[in-house]
Amino acid sequence: MRDMFTRNSWQGAVVSRLSIFIGRWVELRGAAIVSSILLLFFCGGANAAGGIGSVWATASDDSSISITWTVPSGDYDHVGSNYKVCYRKTPTVNVCGVGPYYEASNSYHATGLSSGTEYKFKVWCYCKKRNWRGKWKDAKWRKIGTYKQSTSSEPETDVLVSSISVVDVAPGASKFEASIDVEVTYTNPAAFEFVRVCYKKLGNLSSMNSICSKRDQPPISWTSSDHGRGWLDVAPAPSGTIFSFGSLRQCRQYKVVSYAFYDGVDTGLKLGETNVHTPGDCKANKMAVVIVDDYSETILHEYAQMVSHYYEEHLFQHLAMQYDQELFTAQKLMMEEQRVDIVQPKALIEYLVSSDSQVWERWQQEQSLVEQRLTLDAYMQDKYPELYSDILDDLKEPEQRIEKR
Repeated sequence: MRDMFTRNSWQGAVVSRLSIFIGRWVELRGAAIVSSILLLFFCGGANAAGGIGSVWATASDDSSISITWTVPSGDYDHVGSNYKVCYRKTPTVNVCGVGPYYEASNSYHATGLSSGTEYKFKVWCYCKKRNWRGKWKDAKWRKIGTYKQSTSSEPETDVLVSSISVVDVAPGASKFEASIDVEVTYTNPAAFEFVRVCYKKLGNLSSMNSICSKRDQPPISWTSSDHGRGWLDVAPAPSGTIFSFGSLRQCRQYKVVSYAFYDGVDTGLKLGETNVHTPGDCKANKMAVVIVDDYSETILHEYAQMVSHYYEEHLFQHLAMQYDQELFTAQKLMMEEQRVDIVQPKALIEYLVSSDSQVWERWQQEQSLVEQRLTLDAYMQDKYPELYSDILDDLKEPEQRIEKR
């Protein structure tokens, strides 16, 4: 881990040189271009952690899944005609991204899969990126996106079989413009008056299932849909209806649940629930987000066990008392709604990384943790140096550099 003084000195020197170079542009282009160049230099690509596009399923059954993805455009240019696709069962020790790869052309059909099993897909393109000067350079394999989809189970005759699945996610142009699209499917019976889908951002300390399952509750209890929580009623809503939600927060995990209502019945029938992570600029939490998304059953599990023994009191108690008493409320609510006990170290870390809580960053900056290299970043560097380098390369867009003259 770099020394803080060294890093600050390096950034200061770079800013000084940039200021001299950019000063010649100010009179012609105005101050706006200066701030834009500096922002590009220090932040890199805005969609690094979530990929440069979207991946979604077009069909699935009990033994196969078909996916497709967006063709790179804008600041990215696809070189060649093929893409790389990788998929694995979730969770798995052999995390998708290691291999093998399958070459495909804008869509892929995976066969021979296990029934009723979730798979994670990753798609890469060999793409160039337009730099801040508008020139194309640095063609390399870049991740378009990640997607999870389950194969269906064999339905029983005349029994309601239903599900809700994510079909698309997008980061949007700013931190509050991410969006998700979910599909609700069901078999007999299908005589529903209307179908409701509700969503809530992880860390939003309010109940959802009890509200969404009551016919007249959401319009009274939730005054409007926003980045924290919301709902949508569709009538009629045949099987396969797509529900779209926008104005969501980038780099956050959302829980989505669906209920169907019969005519004259006040309590809805639950059709399913799912979790989705919105892409975008994850900034300081980029490494942690990748570990939680792709390596929670291996690396995160090891790290949680290791760091929990560092404190005399329980890790949950330490963080709640030191940083945020609302962790106790979150723990109770998640036990009621999701049967997840965030007193457990691994579940606690997943919650802190995926929610809006500031506890994660403040905790990882504890002087004693930093000095003893017990932060997640240092743990990855020391124990998994090759994987750490690969993840950084996947997250980091080509650095914006000023060419020497």
